[in-house]
Amino acid sequence: MANGLSITSDLDKPKIFECPSCKQTIDTASSECRFCFASIDPTVAEAAAAKMARINRACSDASYLKIAALCAPAFLLILFIPFMTLMGEIGIIFLEVAVPVWIALWCFRFLRIQSDDPDFRRAKKTVLIVGVAWAIVVGFRIL
Repeated sequence: MANGLSITSDLDKPKIFECPSCKQTIDTASSECRFCFASIDPTVAEAAAAKMARINRACSDASYLKIAALCAPAFLLILFIPFMTLMGEIGIIFLEVAVPVWIALWCFRFLRIQSDDPDFRRAKKTVLIVGVAWAIVVGFRIL
């Protein structure tokens, strides 16, 4: 039973990983793969599950960063609505500060991960595109 009222106490622990032999997703509690019956070393399984959890988190964070960047055009449009200019200005200023901080945090946390996972490669590309888009928006604001 979990301590207190937290429902996430066991959710933070990595539980699944890819089988080194057949690449199917399996549980770390397994002693052998249920698909190809390859034997599984528990320490290797835990390390692989931890890496998979970090990759999943990197992809998720990159997605959140993309959503935040997509708010910038909405705030730019709000600038042209009477009586809403202040809200648009505050949103743009917030994103001008927050997006580069989020990009730096993402790079610090996840850029050193070595993986050929296509979702992780897509996440890195998303962060790069968001950085370029942020630079363009800030460049237009300065001009």
